[in-house]
Amino acid sequence: MKRSVLVLGLALLLAVVGTMSVFWYVRGADARAMAGKQAVTVLIADQAVPAGTEAGKAVDTGLLRTEQMPADTVPAGVLSEIPADLAQLVAVADIAPGQLVLRSMFDKNRPNPSGLTVPDGMVAVTVSLGATQDVAGYVKAGSEVAVFDTYTEGNAQGRPTGDGLPKKRGDIQITRVLLPRVEVLAIGGAPVKDAASAKEAAAAGGQQVGVLVTMAVDQHDAERLILRSETGSLHLALLSDTSKVKPGRGADTRSMTRTES
Repeated sequence: MKRSVLVLGLALLLAVVGTMSVFWYVRGADARAMAGKQAVTVLIADQAVPAGTEAGKAVDTGLLRTEQMPADTVPAGVLSEIPADLAQLVAVADIAPGQLVLRSMFDKNRPNPSGLTVPDGMVAVTVSLGATQDVAGYVKAGSEVAVFDTYTEGNAQGRPTGDGLPKKRGDIQITRVLLPRVEVLAIGGAPVKDAASAKEAAAAGGQQVGVLVTMAVDQHDAERLILRSETGSLHLALLSDTSKVKPGRGADTRSMTRTES
């Protein structure tokens, strides 16, 4: 009798232990399953945010709102708030209503309606150059170049001459560095303006006979670059990080030697 009671008690104990084990296992599985669905706070565009809008102003004016989403559904880079170091950055493109707000959507440079990003404090100036003046086409957007200028200064007898005038015996041709290092923003083909240019392009096998080079310069250098593009002859020199170019006296036809400053 006692043995039967003992066996029955042991069976009941095993049943309780088994039940509790299953309970804790299921509870742990549920916790593990829910861990990946933990809610996180994200920023969402409540209204359209136009390109160029400061991140801080987008929050202040109610263009952005916060929302809770499962953590495993949120892509990398999503913002939960606009921190102080991001408040003055601007949207680089339009943000549509309902779109998650990513860190990559904001930058310090305001978008230019032209589609050309000009560095802070600079202006973009375009000059028209031939193939040899453009380093045979190796100059690309993002390249750094030096700009050299060739022009007529006068002659040995002091007779004043000007660029664009017929070259006469005794004229002095000078080549000097105009801009030691500038950034190229864009490259574009020069348009064919007349029939003669079209024939010239055709004779060249359909290749471009000119190229438009847009560079980032400050006001002072823009004035010099525009003036010399109208009155002189410009050549670009492609630079590397270790290239050394500095303004100097240049070279002229009187001496046909290179002189240092």
